[in-house]
Amino acid sequence: MPLPLIDVPVDLRALRAAHQAAERTEPPGGPRVGIMASYTADPLVPYLATALGGAYGRPDVHVAPYNQIVQECLDPDSGSARAGLDVLVVAQRLEELEDGAWAAGLPAVTEVAYRAAVRWGATLVVVLPGLPAADPLGVAGDCWSDGRTAAASAAREAVRAALADRPNVHLVDLEAVLRSLGAARAHHPALYQYAKVPYREEVFHHLGARIAHVLRLRAGDTCHAAALDLGGLVDAEDVDGLGGVLRWLSAAGVPSHVLGGPDAVTAWRELVAADPAVPALLSDWRFDDRGPDAQVRDLAAGLGLAARDIALLRRLEDRLTVTVRPAGGGPAETVDLGTEAAAWPSLLAAAGVFDRLPVPGAPARRPQQGSPVGSVGDDGAPEQPAGALSLASFIAGLGVETDFRPPRGAEIAKINDMLVASKEFTLGVPMAPAEVDAAAAGGDRVLRLGRVRDRLGDLGPSVVLALAKDGSDCVVEAFVISCPAMGKGVEVQAMREIAAHARAMGTDRIVLGYRDTGRNHAAVDFLRSPAAGGSTELPDGAPLDVLLRAETSEIGAVIPS
Repeated sequence: MPLPLIDVPVDLRALRAAHQAAERTEPPGGPRVGIMASYTADPLVPYLATALGGAYGRPDVHVAPYNQIVQECLDPDSGSARAGLDVLVVAQRLEELEDGAWAAGLPAVTEVAYRAAVRWGATLVVVLPGLPAADPLGVAGDCWSDGRTAAASAAREAVRAALADRPNVHLVDLEAVLRSLGAARAHHPALYQYAKVPYREEVFHHLGARIAHVLRLRAGDTCHAAALDLGGLVDAEDVDGLGGVLRWLSAAGVPSHVLGGPDAVTAWRELVAADPAVPALLSDWRFDDRGPDAQVRDLAAGLGLAARDIALLRRLEDRLTVTVRPAGGGPAETVDLGTEAAAWPSLLAAAGVFDRLPVPGAPARRPQQGSPVGSVGDDGAPEQPAGALSLASFIAGLGVETDFRPPRGAEIAKINDMLVASKEFTLGVPMAPAEVDAAAAGGDRVLRLGRVRDRLGDLGPSVVLALAKDGSDCVVEAFVISCPAMGKGVEVQAMREIAAHARAMGTDRIVLGYRDTGRNHAAVDFLRSPAAGGSTELPDGAPLDVLLRAETSEIGAVIPS
């Protein structure tokens, strides 16, 4: 879901009315979200709820009393502790902390919140506070290395450094909203004096959108590639500015493709003539008689993605638009980037269409020479702070559930799509549709479709298993997991499902044939790991042997588990 652009007018009253109507007519079906703030945060609720609702279900939002963050976190009988939260949002303003103690006070509050979130099994979203609106020293404060602005910056960065690499923790920067809106448009001193509400409605609208955006990213709601449609463009004036957009996409690491009909070839030539570097920025380009929707579906299949994973960029008259489809379903959404070509890259970045969350524990994207990176152990790996979550704790906190059952009706077509489209976790030996039908028919063959859900939502059909009995062997013909479900323990649950069926077949060995496609190393690495063999041990018998067999001679010989 794209982020709302700051300068695009929004009817905030209509959003609040929609939230009130949803509260009257829709039962909560989404995540349970707790909000703790050092100020009155109730104005945030309608905007966060509407941004997070829709296909993900209306969230059940609990707002703690203002300026009671530490008490709520430490009291085992507090309303927040008893709410069964899935998500905890914590927003501490610096102005409510003692002057001179920001660098210690802000990290202390967020650490208490982090430990509470761990106890409650909740995802933590920390709102980095904005810089104070006014400095008593005025312009002279710019010169002080220990002034309010410097102290505020140090406190913010201390929190970022402490939390940014912890699993199940996300950061949202309020200063980005305040800076974009401007101080006069963002702050509301009079309302804060009487009701402890420091910001105007626009701030809460954009802050709610940013929090919801991070949670949607966590659920896989982002675009992984871009398709630029040149249909209807005919000359150099039409393609003006598109080269800059492609340069931004390339710098952001977004695979980009140019599409269009035969009539778009002229525009393509004009684009290359205007910016000869364009072909090197692209993954591919194609022009044929099909419409853009069919081209995008074909492109997605080739990339191992769903069509919703690709954002479609179009220039209509003088405007550039970006169309995306939410991962949770629902109608397509279009972002209008306006007519100013020079601003398109920055507006595309602000819309967040291609945002992605960092992976906890992964190397920094841009390590700075001499910058603090934390303590390291004897093996050179970063040391985790006391009480930090392990990966197992992170997965357990997600509450991942997988339901395996025989496919029904139209789900056979879904299985065929997954077998073709999945590229990361697959054996690399796709089954033909006829073989899928045969496996579904039963006998000595088993076909199972796994539906995956966690505490933040339903990922839908995400696992395909196809098994066949061959003497005393259970041969795994297909083992596919969709990207959003990977790395959440679903692999182990699927292996246990395979083992259970192998035992029911009366076999004593599981054989998995694979072909290295260059992209399915996640599957092969898992199957080679102790976790794969260990997950075949069932309560009613000894663990089954697991045989991983390469299908091509250049891969190597038979690899026992």
